[in-house]
Amino acid sequence: MKKLFINTVDFFLNILKKNKRLATLIDDDFRDQFIRYLVIGFATFGIEWTGFALLTSVLKIQYLLASCVVFFIVFWFNFLLNRKWSFKSTQNLKRQIFLYLLLFAFNLIVANIGLMYLLTDVVGIHELLSKVIMMFAVVLWNFVLYKKVIYK
Repeated sequence: MKKLFINTVDFFLNILKKNKRLATLIDDDFRDQFIRYLVIGFATFGIEWTGFALLTSVLKIQYLLASCVVFFIVFWFNFLLNRKWSFKSTQNLKRQIFLYLLLFAFNLIVANIGLMYLLTDVVGIHELLSKVIMMFAVVLWNFVLYKKVIYK
């Protein structure tokens, strides 16, 4: 399973390297950072999706409110682990928290609420699948912003 995961990451890295704009993101530590980022991302996904499912299915909390609640829960988990483990950053913590909060607010308003509403109420996708699609999009743009802006 580990080998399949690493081969998949390498496959996508090779695709990125062929694109001139995206190739600028790739440095010597990119692959290892991205793997660590994905491990934390999968853990965050598990916590967020399970919490969302419990809040909506068991506690019958409205899906947009439930999505916001679990989003706040995983905020610190994700920030601290990515700072310490994925990007091994020792830069100014206050600056990083401020930038992370800005990205968090964008993700909350645009992706978490806007994209969830669009996918669920407008397109008609079930809320649990909408949550997965929204989370995938956030993972992609967050890595680039973490690497180039927040944890640099």
